[in-house]
Amino acid sequence: MIIQLIYNPHAGSGRGGKLSPIVIDAFRKRGHTVIDYRTLYRNHATEISRHFDLNRCDAVVSVGGDGTAYEILNGIMQNPSSPKHPPFGIVPLGTGNSFAQDLGMQQWQDGIIAVLKGKTRAVDIMRFVSEGGVYYSMNSIGFGLPADVSATGNKYKKILGKSVYTVCAVGEIMRYKPHFTRLEVDGKIYEYQGAFTNFSNSCYFGGNMKISPDSVIDDGLIEVIVLENAPKNEIIRAMPTVYKGEHLSNPHVKVYQGKHIKVETVPPKICNPEGEIFGVTPLEIDVMPKEIEFFVKTT
Repeated sequence: MIIQLIYNPHAGSGRGGKLSPIVIDAFRKRGHTVIDYRTLYRNHATEISRHFDLNRCDAVVSVGGDGTAYEILNGIMQNPSSPKHPPFGIVPLGTGNSFAQDLGMQQWQDGIIAVLKGKTRAVDIMRFVSEGGVYYSMNSIGFGLPADVSATGNKYKKILGKSVYTVCAVGEIMRYKPHFTRLEVDGKIYEYQGAFTNFSNSCYFGGNMKISPDSVIDDGLIEVIVLENAPKNEIIRAMPTVYKGEHLSNPHVKVYQGKHIKVETVPPKICNPEGEIFGVTPLEIDVMPKEIEFFVKTT
């Protein structure tokens, strides 16, 4: 098997750099050809994967976090060499590793095992348009509090590690202001003053926060999780419930489901696909059903 592998040396506070040689060696010891690339700057993984020869590639592997996988996904989707996408492997060495959990992976070694065993699952991809550009997400896209938390958290990942999103969430809640949102889901329109809106293809975001517990990665639908305007003390009290997916019973939380979404806000809000700060409202989002095969952990 020919594997195109991209690793982020800064992922997981440097774990990507320390452990990537072990990952590469594990594949080569099993007789696979590994062509490896080291990212040097933001969006470098997109540039690299955009120029892969996908016709001479049996698998693409991301060694890093959600952000690294997001960049590689966008490069693959923009790659002109082949209309067929090779299976996608994730070795979760980032801070959050949210999407890997939906693939059954709890440890970074699970990603290696998944690729070696070769079991895959066809996964939906969210195609979104922002500021005239077309981009792709496998996990979640949000704006409002989640994006604000990501923007702050990205500055302190190395210091706070896995607790970064929880710590930063409290600070962002204390200074948040509700914003007007006009949301259209499969032609139905909803208007509200919101704290956040999140579009989910999978259950988790921000590490192990179960933001969308009913999401299924191959059902052809996007789950829209909305937190309408609520008192700050109520939002803080509700925070622990997100880890178990129990926040859906909160009266300020609304859930919608659809295939085609348009959304605009006043004022415009920054977005956070896969925890990366990227894009600005308004957004238009479509589902691409079972677009890419991902390697999954099997029992």
